[in-house]
Amino acid sequence: MIPYLLLAATCLSPAALAQIPPNYYTAVDTSTPVVLRTSLHGVIDDHVRFPYTAGTTDTWDVLELADQDPANGAHVVDVYGNQSLPKQGGGVGIYNREHTWPNSYGFPDDGSTNYPYTDCHALFLCDAGYNTSRSNLPYRFCSASCTERTTVLTNGEGGGSGLYPGNSNWRSGSGSTGSWETWRGRRGDVARALLYLDVRYEGGTHVGGAAEPDLILTDDVSLITASNTGSNLSVAYMGIRSALLDWHLEDPPDAKERERNDLVGSYQTNRNPFIDHPEWVECVFVGTCSVGVGYCYGDTGCPCGNDTPSGGGCLNSLGVGGTLSAMGRASITTDSVVLSGRQMPNSSALYYQGTTQIVAPFGDGLRCASGTVIRLGTQTNVGGASQYPEPGDASISQRGQVLAPGTRYYQCWYRNAAVYCSPSTFNLTNAWRIDWSA
Repeated sequence: MIPYLLLAATCLSPAALAQIPPNYYTAVDTSTPVVLRTSLHGVIDDHVRFPYTAGTTDTWDVLELADQDPANGAHVVDVYGNQSLPKQGGGVGIYNREHTWPNSYGFPDDGSTNYPYTDCHALFLCDAGYNTSRSNLPYRFCSASCTERTTVLTNGEGGGSGLYPGNSNWRSGSGSTGSWETWRGRRGDVARALLYLDVRYEGGTHVGGAAEPDLILTDDVSLITASNTGSNLSVAYMGIRSALLDWHLEDPPDAKERERNDLVGSYQTNRNPFIDHPEWVECVFVGTCSVGVGYCYGDTGCPCGNDTPSGGGCLNSLGVGGTLSAMGRASITTDSVVLSGRQMPNSSALYYQGTTQIVAPFGDGLRCASGTVIRLGTQTNVGGASQYPEPGDASISQRGQVLAPGTRYYQCWYRNAAVYCSPSTFNLTNAWRIDWSA
């Protein structure tokens, strides 16, 4: 927590903030959906709460930094209208605070023990009229017959009207049976905000003793309707879950969303993990914790008898085999795949893609991906681990020029300079096969 609190105390601008603190996700276990959810909850719960409105630091202060216009530090950009609006410093004005999970569904009575009410990972500054128009409508796809709420062109995004879905928001109906379709530039942002809430709030009590609700995303409108009681509930529902999962894939995290996560995290001391690791959504909410199939394990045929029966590639100087795995969705249009390398020395690691599958001695390991080879990227192992892509890197399908459905093969080639096996100074992980869909 100390690094986060120091960041908050210095009131850094979003552009000046650090990235994920070292070891923040060390305790996360991605082996199964239940284990991933449980370990993620343990990392992100018990955050520092700031009051909704107060004479001290409150949500206005945090949000006016989190939603600051990157082109004008005296303005904010609102979530639905995409307007650059002069900062008002809190209070009544042209914009207010949007609860992406409407507080009417489970936590309407604010107070010092109501943590979701003031959780800035799910609060966004919003044009007051658009906030009223959204009201407490669930997020879901609408249609051209819905009412259009346009955006303006700001910083190269938004603008235009009259074409569904375009860059507009779309609404219909009222209450839990209505619909609000967020415009395509921010639909992933609001989706990940609600996915975060679903994992962050799982009942029980805060470390300070406050009871917390269990917030659950669903497609069941009757459960959402029943959550609108006017009182704080122990269990509450919101949605539409399937639409939010689609939006997460359609609009992946960008630099602005990552900077916002840094800023809010610097105050609350917790992060939205689905911004940092969008590939985890498939595991937690879909039940798919890996994509593709591993092959070419170093249990036989390694160059100098450095076989290992414990998984991964051929044995390295650490006494283990470097491992490669993949998570996410292998779709060309909604690619969220991440290749993760583990059990390697803290050295450089090259992730690459091939078009054919082979098994051939190479250095201290086995080369298992060949054909037309594309270097995806060189990373630096920290704690024996790295991944491709990192935030800001091109997706695997983009970098690998996967333009049509088909099979590709992946491996990590890493430096292992210790005098260990052959005269070579490198080794390789096991390999991974991924079948790409459209």
